[in-house]
Formats: sequence, structure tokens, C-alpha cells
Amino acid sequence: MCPIDKQQSVPPPEPADWQELFDEQQTIESHAPYYNYTGSIVLPVGDKRKYRLFRLPNNIRVVCISDPDVKQSAVSLAVNVGSSADPSEFQGMAHALEHLLFMGTAKYPDARDFETYLTSHGGYTNASTTSTITYYRFAVNNRGLAGALDRFAQFFIAPLLDANCVARELNAIESEFRSNVQNDAQRRSHIMRATCCSGHPYSQFMGGNYASLQTSAEQMGVQLRDRMAEFFATHYSADLMNLVIVGGSQDGATLDELVEWSVNMFSPVMNRNVVRMAIPSHPLCEQKLGTLVRYQTLGNAHDITLTFALPHTSHLYCSAPEQYVKDLLAYGGLGSLQACLKQLGWIASMSVNSSPPNINSPRLLKIKFSATPAGFMQYDKLVAYVFAYLRAIRAQGVQEWYFRELQAMTQMSFFYGEPMYPITVAVNIACQMCNVYLRPEHVVSGTQLLYEFDRDQIEAILALLNPENYRLFLGAREFPDSACLSEVDPHFGVRFGEAKLPSELTSEAELSLVTLDCADQLYFPEPNKYITQHIATTEPNNTALDCDVQQAPLLLERNRQFELWTRQFSHGALPRGSISMFVETMAVHTTSRGQVLGELLVRVLNDRLAKELYAAEMAGIKHKLLFSEHRLCISVIGVQEKMALVLLEILNELRNLVVTNDEFTLHLDQARRVAEYMQISSPRLQASWQQYYLRATPRWHHMDWAAELNNVAAADLQEFVSEAFSQVYVAMLVVGQVSDREAMCILDQSLAALAPHSPIPSVLYSQVRAVSICPGTYVQRIITDNAANSDNSINCTIYTPTPTRGTGDYRSKAMLSLIAHIMAIPFFDQLRTQEQLGYMVNCSWIANNSGGASGLQLCIQGSSNPEYMCLRVEKFLVDFTPRLESMSECEFQANIAARVTANLELPRKIVKATNQVWQKIQDGNYDFEYTGELNAQLESLTRADMLEFWHTYVNPLCASAEMTRVVVQVWSAGAADLAPGMRSAEVMAEYPLPTIALHLCLTQIGADELLLSDVGRFVATSGMPSDPNLDSGVEIDADGPRLTVAEYQRRLAALYKAVVLETAAAEQMLGKPSAEVERICALIADDQAQLCTALQMALESDQFQSSLLTSQPAILCGHKTATTLMQTFSGAWIISDYLAFKREQPLCAPAIPVIQLQAKYSSRPSIL
Repeated sequence: MCPIDKQQSVPPPEPADWQELFDEQQTIESHAPYYNYTGSIVLPVGDKRKYRLFRLPNNIRVVCISDPDVKQSAVSLAVNVGSSADPSEFQGMAHALEHLLFMGTAKYPDARDFETYLTSHGGYTNASTTSTITYYRFAVNNRGLAGALDRFAQFFIAPLLDANCVARELNAIESEFRSNVQNDAQRRSHIMRATCCSGHPYSQFMGGNYASLQTSAEQMGVQLRDRMAEFFATHYSADLMNLVIVGGSQDGATLDELVEWSVNMFSPVMNRNVVRMAIPSHPLCEQKLGTLVRYQTLGNAHDITLTFALPHTSHLYCSAPEQYVKDLLAYGGLGSLQACLKQLGWIASMSVNSSPPNINSPRLLKIKFSATPAGFMQYDKLVAYVFAYLRAIRAQGVQEWYFRELQAMTQMSFFYGEPMYPITVAVNIACQMCNVYLRPEHVVSGTQLLYEFDRDQIEAILALLNPENYRLFLGAREFPDSACLSEVDPHFGVRFGEAKLPSELTSEAELSLVTLDCADQLYFPEPNKYITQHIATTEPNNTALDCDVQQAPLLLERNRQFELWTRQFSHGALPRGSISMFVETMAVHTTSRGQVLGELLVRVLNDRLAKELYAAEMAGIKHKLLFSEHRLCISVIGVQEKMALVLLEILNELRNLVVTNDEFTLHLDQARRVAEYMQISSPRLQASWQQYYLRATPRWHHMDWAAELNNVAAADLQEFVSEAFSQVYVAMLVVGQVSDREAMCILDQSLAALAPHSPIPSVLYSQVRAVSICPGTYVQRIITDNAANSDNSINCTIYTPTPTRGTGDYRSKAMLSLIAHIMAIPFFDQLRTQEQLGYMVNCSWIANNSGGASGLQLCIQGSSNPEYMCLRVEKFLVDFTPRLESMSECEFQANIAARVTANLELPRKIVKATNQVWQKIQDGNYDFEYTGELNAQLESLTRADMLEFWHTYVNPLCASAEMTRVVVQVWSAGAADLAPGMRSAEVMAEYPLPTIALHLCLTQIGADELLLSDVGRFVATSGMPSDPNLDSGVEIDADGPRLTVAEYQRRLAALYKAVVLETAAAEQMLGKPSAEVERICALIADDQAQLCTALQMALESDQFQSSLLTSQPAILCGHKTATTLMQTFSGAWIISDYLAFKREQPLCAPAIPVIQLQAKYSSRPSIL
């Protein structure tokens, strides 16, 4: 093996010069000094934004951008330090500091001040830690930028790093870690790092967890907060920071004002003159090259990854030799490695990536395959094909024409591309400035462009992709020889094993023998016919308009077989467009079998099209196919010149499709794996999917169509293709700079390709119908199959009444959007930050535009038991009521304004301009005035309106007859096993939810000797007058003396001890060790634990009338769902069969247009 440091042909030069062309200037208002860049910056053609690049006196690099089109400003600050700088004894330090930095500053000490400010000004914030960069970002409406920027700057000047916040954020990091542990992609990434050279920064535990941080600090006898402060003082230096501000000038600041603010607010950041962290050695040292790592996955995946060692190449960003090589490897067209392996049935997909280009360190290039079982079993042959393709590339030699194609595509994307959103611009520029070799003139274009052709460097990279310079990773749930997984990762618990690669996989000669018969299958790509040839000469259509967010599309034609819409859109120098169409077919709608065949058809089609249309995708023309309920939906988006050509390729392939047994078997297996993976997906996703299934019919659960996979064959799919499109209805929307004639021509060509026999008869036409859920509270419990998952989740959706047919229900939607906006940060702060219920805590609203009710959605995923989560959500809603009631008029109007401004943000990309109207066409309501109507309703709302709505539909204590809530609980297998009785609906009917939640909290800490009946009796008798001999800790209320919660905790601990002794005596066993009993008693007595809160809620439950919080039994009434659904103790309905539930509920009327549909052309003019 050849050490990588000897493979580097050109040593990195000195960093780029950021001194010479920077002249000292002063801000206009405060006369504060800064150093302005006087050179030219490479910018997109026709860019209306104004830029200024400069350095602050403390050496922070700043880019200010004034954009006349945006209503929301964005800011990002990237610090050139990440997890690679973590002390070995505190792995995860950089990530932990990223969390803590938001938690208050000397100037703004409130830990939630920044997020509260952003929320009131229509904004949001986030941060991320990579191996060498930590970047922070936020968005806010233009008028709120100055206040947000001042608060943001203080994070880097005087953060409090409050010790009380440290504990909370460590719990958040632990929750994030537990979520990552259940994700196969995260597990794979961790093993790839952990098995690198021992001691190398790249091999460290990147995100950290409670044990690697707090437990480590306790073992060393130090305060973690102090070490975090040291890390901040060492690494958070102004000369390692890059700041980007994108401000909207419409109702915000001028470019000079942006400069003024950045100079005054960020100049106080301390410059510590830090030497940038250098990583000269390679993570794949000589001992690690030529090794094979096997690791165990959770899902039934088969992953094969080749990782090659590359030298430091950040200084080569102008020629980007890696990009040339990566594009060739990832190519999916004819003659490609990907096409060949798919043809053999060995892989489902393939990807190629390398270390991000702004990382100033040696690099890794990874070729990853999602293999089929057959391909995985023959991984050695698959690897041989990789090297055969590389030999074919090298034999062809470095082709300058291919580089020029790549260069042309990058130029088209950068110079003539669509404007990016402000937050994307800010993050991209801030992070790419972390590349110390980036020249100032390239600060905006960065690595988006290929500036120069360098044959020698490309050849040097290709030479490194050899059998002596890689390692191989194999990931699967099961291996024939389990002994090969001899080690267990200490952090993620992944079983893995490492060994030397066999000689036949490290010898070029031996590898070449395996693939002698495939020489004619692997060859260099042909020139790309989809690259537009008219960049320089194309002029915008003078009839096209800059897109108005409320602009309705134009209906050109409509009859029994089709409808054709157009929408003019012009944004960017190069005309871009989109074609969206759906093909309605009755062959799919009515059964899960039809849905399965539709899904398989899409899979086969996508695979067939990949070879031909991969080149189109590279040229910026993307396509997407999916079966959505009873429709085949097709979208093509990109450069307008070629998009119709791509659509016709898709339709011709569809109508001429002949399905082979081999490809059917391949895609059937993949569909099974997808269904299986959905079963072990994150609890949050499973809860969300279940809510989706409950809202409409016919709509099939993924396990229903998974079962149907066993009943279909290739002949069924072929018959389906032949019959499904004989009777159709087609809707099409063409967006861009298109004439009526062009749009009608595209539709004609599409209908000719489909060649339907006739329209769908009106008597057979039907729609997916929204379910009109009867008022009440409904609970559905799901237990996951993933044994490795330790998280639970709830999704509580609170619905408004079903709207009157033919109306947009704008008032309810305005109310929901406003309440979700006001509540989002307090909900997150209380249930995640304060109570630590889980890492994923979210409040949002859903707009059902298909005739059904809209709703407020409250979601949590974490280790807390689902019953407890439900109670805490319910209690939050109760406690949030006084906050709404006391809200000032000024605060209320500020929140209204923030929502209205966000709704008016112009679409900057063709995809958003398309989706805004296409969804309305698909829904069948054609509500193109939605945004205007929604904003009109928002602006008309009063505080009294909001409170009336809240008390009618949301507040749990009001018990309105119109209140409708559906709660989906997803239980981990472990949580369900702790309390087996929870698998039975009868338990929920016998005991109040607060009692059940308390019992589950007890089982989670190990007090499993206490039965639910024990806890029920304890709670039921705890309202009795206290012992008259007690002389302290007594509260007096109107009904007489009651004990404090602390005393109840003591009594509960005593009960637990007594039950342990009784159990041991009854079973004639020694029982639980006394130390363990005392540990559990201490946890019962902990006044900061969830168990204490659960106990208090159980004791107070008789005060509430909520269908979840109360301990009062429900009064049974003549509810129509009582025929099939069981009720909980307090009156909530238990959903045990989602199909039976939907059958019992009335259906909403089908969606109808809210506007009159009048086509422009009643009789078509000649288009020939």
C-alpha cells in the first residue's frame, strides 16, 4: 500500500490573499472602519441583487447582499471549527456548544429571547455541526432584521453558557443521539468514521451524547460548563468566522445599512488569532487501506461501499478534478457502471460522494451501492465491475469535451439559474468561505463553477482509484457467518467486524480476470443531447410576467377527456418551465391491488427511463413519476427548451412497456423491502402516516398493499399497463414562458402517445373522499416492529368542523395558521427544552383542501411513554390559555403581520410557482385565490375571534360539542413489553389515562412490581384526608387538609417497598437487591423527574373535565361510533381498526370548484 501523503502530486499552496484588494473605508452613519473589497466578484447574469464583500477590523469576513425581491431576510455565520476539534475526553463538545450558544447572552439573558423575537417577526433559526465547520443561520422578515442581527451577534460576543441550560441541552443531545442510533444511514456513517485510523480526529464520536460529555466530566471531576467555556474561548475567534447577510430592500434595509449593522454589531467579536486546525494525516492510514468492514443494519438493507483515499484537494477547486471523476462514476446512462449493474439485477441504486469541497483536509471518495440480495452475495464480482469501469475510463483518457460539458452545465446553473432562497444563499456562501484557498472574487460562485481544465490533476485522481487504495464496507441485517461481527461499537451499539481484504480484491490483475466478458458493456458516455444550445441568444418572452404570488393560471381548454392550464413565469436569465400532468385511471382507485400495481409500474418505468433520461437530469431537466391514489402523476421541470422532449420519452416508454419476469421480480423485492422499512421507520413518521390514512378514503395503509405484493405476478402488471390507460382523464399545467399554441401542442403530443380509447364514463368517475370525523376524542395505538427502536411518538391532530361544500374555509385556516405560529416556540420550549419529552417536538397546522377539515398538529418523539406525552400536550394546551387571554393587541397584530408577510413571499423557483397552483388543480377545488383570501381573513381577525376559536375547538377544558381530536400513539416494542397490559384496549376502558401514565412511568424506572391495579388504588385513595399526626408538609384547601406531592411521593415509595417484599415472600425468592430498591425509591422521590409530574397530574385529575386529563368516568351517550369502537375510561374512542373507523364516519362531499371554470378556447384553433 502507498501512504496517501506520498500520493499527493502538488502540495497545497498558501491560502488565498484576502489583504491586497481590501481598502479601508468607514460606514456612513457611525464612521466605523472596515476593509472593502475593490475587485470584481463573479456573479450570475442579470443579477438584481447588490453585493458588498469586506473584512471587519477583527478579521471576520462579511458578505452583505441587498435583494429587491425578498420579504424575508436571512443570515448565516460559519465558524471554521467542528467536531474534529473535540477534545478526546469530551467527544461531542462542538455539537454541545452549538446547542448552548443560543441559550442567552449578557445583553439578552433570557434563554428564549432570540427565538421569541424571531417568531414575532415571522422567522426561525437553526444550526449544524460538521467535522470542520459549525454554522448558524436564521431567517426573519425584513423589518425585524436589525433586532435579530443584534441578538445573533451577542452569541459570539458574550454568551452566558448558563450551567442550568447545559443540563437541558445535554438531554436534547441525548435524545438526538437516540434518534440517530435507530437510523441506518447514521449508523453506517458512524462506523465508517469509527473504524478509521485510531486517534485521527475524523474517527471521533461526532455528535456526542450524555455519556461522552456529562458522564465523562463527572468521572474527571470537572464542570462540563467550564470546559465548554474553554472550548469557546479557544476556537470561537473572529478570524475563523464568515458572516453573510441577505436583506430585502423592499421594506427593509439598504446595502449601506446592512454594512453599518454588520460592522457595528460584529466588530466586538474577539479575534484570538487562532491558528486554523490542520489535519495533515489521512484518516485512512496504510493499516486501514485494503480492509473489509462488515456491520449489521437494522433494516433489511444490503449496502456495499468502496471508500478511496484522496489527498487534500481544496486548493484545486478551480479545476475540480474530483468532480470530473465523480460525474463519470455516478453516470447512469448507457454504458455506465450503474446501468450495467442494474441490468445484472445486482443493485437498486448507486451514489458517489466525497468530503465537502470547503473542508481543508485530506479527503475520502465513496461509491455506495444499495444492492439486491443477489448482488450482495456476489459483492466480489460487483467490486470487480467497479474497477473494470475505472479501467475503461482510464483507457479512454481524460476527455476535454466531457469536461467542457460539465463546465457548460455548471455555467448554465450558476450564471442563468434560478435565484436561490435567502437562507440557502447565506449558508452556502458562509460555508464555502471556510475554504482558505477560496479567492475573494469567487466568494459567491465558490465551487459551483468549473473554472479551468487540468488534465494532469484529473489523471492523478483517476490513478488513485486503484485496488490498493480503498477499503470495503458491507452492511446487512444478517451475515452467513455471524462470527465475522466480532466487535460492538461502544456508542451506537453496532455489531461489526474488520478484516483484511482477500488478495483477489486488491490485485488489478486478478480483478480484471473476473470481468473479461463485460468489456463491451462498459464504455464512456456519449455527448449530452439535452444541454441547451441557446443560452447566449435566448431572450425572455415579452408576454411573460414576473410571477405574482396570487396570479391564477389560465384555463385554455376543457372537455370530458382533458383540461389544459398555463401559467406565465419569468424569473432568471434562462427560460425555465415545467409540465405537470396527471392521468386519471379507474384501474387503481378502488382496491389496494390497483395501488400495488401502480406502484410497481412506476418502479419499472423509472428504471427503464434512467438510462435515457440520466443525461437530461444532468442537463438540469428533472422528472418525477408517482401513483397518487388513482392517478399517475408526471412532472418535468427545468430548461424550457427540452422539457417537452423529456415528457414524450416518458409517455412513449409507458405505452410501449413490456415487463420482463426478471425486472418484475427485482422491483417486487424492492417494494417488499420498502414496505418492511416503513414498518421500522421513525415513530414520528409512522404516526404521521397513520393520521394521513385516517383522513380520507379509499386510502391504503402500507401494510395493506404490502400484503397484496404476494398476490401479483408479471402478467398482472402487463395486463394492468394494457388496460389502465384505455379510459383516462388528463389534466395538464404548463408553466413558463410559453404561448397557447406551444402548450396545446404539448397536450396533443401527450394524448397521441397515450392513445386512450375513450374518456372515463361519468358514472364511473369518483374521487378520494375526505372523512368527516364526528366530534369527540379518538385514540389509536400502534406498536412498532423495530426492536432496536427505543423511542415512542404521538401525533395529536385537532380538527376544525368540515367546511361547507364549495367554500375554501379560509377563516378556520387563518385561525389555525395564526395559532400554530403563536404556539410553535412555547410548545417547543416547554415540552422539549423544559420537560425534555423528546428531541423532535413540533407544532404545525395542516390545510385539507380536498373538502375535509383542517387541523392543528402537535407531534412529539422521544423516550417518554406515549400516555405521558398525551397528558403533557393536553396540560400545555390548558396552561397556554391564560397566555392567549393576556396577549396584548400590539403582540397580536405583530403575529398577524408576520403570517401575512410570509404568505406573500414570491416564488423564486419554478417548482414553487408550479406547486402553488397544481395542488389546487389536483384537489379539484381550483382555489387559486387561496393566498389572498387567507390573508384577507388573517387581517380581519380580532383577539376575541381567536379566543372564541380557541375555546371552541382547542382548549381541552371547554368540552365543546364541536371539538374533534385524533391521537395516534406509536409505542416502541420495548415500551409495550414493559407493560404488557397496555396492548389491550380494555385497560384504557378500565383506568383513567393519568393513572395509566403514572404506572408506565413507574415501570420505566424499574418499579415493575407495582401493578396497574396497585397504582389505581393508590391514586383513588390519595384524596383522603391526611394523617392528623402529620405536622409538616400539609396544604389546606376548601375541602380540608391534603398532603403535598412530596408526601405522596414518600407514600408511593413506601407502597413500592411493601409490594416488593410481598412479591418476594409470595414467590419464595430473595427478591430485588436492596440497593436497587433504594435506587428506585430515590427516583420516585425525585421532584424533578417525569414521574413526579405524572403523580401530580394523577392526583389532580379529578379537577378536569378533559377526555384525557380527567379521572372522572365518561357518561355513555348514543354516539353512532359506539357500535364498533370501545371507549376509554374518560370517554375517548379507541380506534383498533382504521378501516372500520373510516366506515363508521360520514364522508365529506367531493371537492367542487370554488370558481367558474371558463376555458379560453371553446373550439380549438389550428395548431398545425
